Amino acid sequence: MGSHAKQTISAQIPVELALAIEKLAQELDRSKSWIIKEALTFMLAERERRHNDILAGLADVDAGRVVSHSEIVDFAARLKKE
Repeated sequence: MGSHAKQTISAQIPVELALAIEKLAQELDRSKSWIIKEALTFMLAERERRHNDILAGLADVDAGRVVSHSEIVDFAARLKKE
C-alpha cells in the first residue's frame, strides 16, 4: 500500500456514518478522505493479521502442538481454586 498513485472510489454509506466521519475529520483537523483511508488501512491490516494467526494455529495443529480439552478443564479448575 505504499504506492503514491491514487484512485478515487465511491460508496454509499448511511447518513449517520457520513456525519460521524465528518465530525471526526473536523476534530482531528484531517480530511474525510484521510479518515476513510486510515479506517480501511486498519481494517485490512487487522484482517491480514487474523488470517496469519489462523495459519499459524493450523500449523501448530499439524505439528501436534495442541492442548487437550481435559487439560484445559483441569487448568480452569486450578484457576478457580486460587
